[in-house]
Amino acid sequence: MLRTLELENFCSFRDSTTLDLTTSAKTPTDYSFTTSLVGDQVTVLSGVFGANASGKTNLLRGLAFLNFLMRHSYRNQEADEPIPVDSFVGREDIPSKLRIEFEGASENYRYEVQVCHRQIHEERLSRRHKKTGSFRTLLHRVQGEKGIELNQPEPFTDLSAVRQLLKDRPNASMIAAGLVTGRAEFKKLDAALGKIETNVNRMGKDDNSGQRVFDALKECAHYLEQNAHFKEDVEERLKRADLGIAGFVNHTLDVPDKKTGKVKKVPFPFVIHQSEGQQFEMSMAMESAGTKRLFLLLRSFLPVLLDGGIAVIDEMESDLHPHLIPLILDLFSDPDINPKRAQLLFTCHHVEILNSLSKEQVILVEKDVHCVSHAYRLSDIRGVRRDDNYFANYNAGRYGAVPEPDLI
Repeated sequence: MLRTLELENFCSFRDSTTLDLTTSAKTPTDYSFTTSLVGDQVTVLSGVFGANASGKTNLLRGLAFLNFLMRHSYRNQEADEPIPVDSFVGREDIPSKLRIEFEGASENYRYEVQVCHRQIHEERLSRRHKKTGSFRTLLHRVQGEKGIELNQPEPFTDLSAVRQLLKDRPNASMIAAGLVTGRAEFKKLDAALGKIETNVNRMGKDDNSGQRVFDALKECAHYLEQNAHFKEDVEERLKRADLGIAGFVNHTLDVPDKKTGKVKKVPFPFVIHQSEGQQFEMSMAMESAGTKRLFLLLRSFLPVLLDGGIAVIDEMESDLHPHLIPLILDLFSDPDINPKRAQLLFTCHHVEILNSLSKEQVILVEKDVHCVSHAYRLSDIRGVRRDDNYFANYNAGRYGAVPEPDLI
């Protein structure tokens, strides 16, 4: 479960910026919050709002980058490949700083990194001591004159195995290398971080259009074939969305391979409709953009809801009617549907959704005249009451982060 995320010199966030998902144990809350290991509360829902190009996606991109660095930087990039990190324009020679605090598997961890395209300058993994409440360093890595220096102030793992893996891999994190060893302590760390399902990559939102939508639908069909227990849930959500759908089924299609031209048989989703007592099927590719969007979102949400973790979704409202978004939020707020207390972090331009969130769950992002992004919570603004009409006040410009286009 994510507690905090801090960024500095990352994309449009030049200065240190903190995304804090915690609140006091005394804060009046509902099922969209959960009690943490520390004793405070962590929000399950977090919506990011602001003008276009304000930096909303960049905030989500920080979490997507950390997920790659911590988990996949050893296996999914070559030894001489540059690290896919983007600093603030003009500050490319200064390392980007990122820090994440998360909890799970009965532990509270903190991971910090200073990184640029060429190498990881410093990494630190800490764990909260349950008696004192302070964080104690488990692993520390710096890039010294003679190469990578790795040590553990407290016993944690077999350093020789991690050192060997990192010997010629300055672009891989010590966590990603540790996961390659398969050792139990790194598996526990990975479990504590939880699944991170996102539609954000280095270029921003992964814009599923044209052929990419077809490929995404194929991937969904394959996933549901491998995880048949999700099928009933997907059907239920699609029906509740009132899209005239009675169910869906996978059929096998003959699809030519892009490289070889050979025909392969692949599963593809078809939607079952009912009209005047008769049923008929239609390829999901022929459905409306909103139906396809909801289907792809459900594919992202359900594994997180089942296993725990966080769904990070940019532009939640894309192709969806505003009335469907509270339905999605309810999936995460319902303790019966979300017993692992999975989280949802999303950006949205449908600002009426503000009234579906608590003030601790609203993150506002705006960019100043120097193209520097700043993020703050609605609860940080003095005088904001819990019973205020956030939608009306936001539109009135009382909270900032409102588009102000010049009239021509």
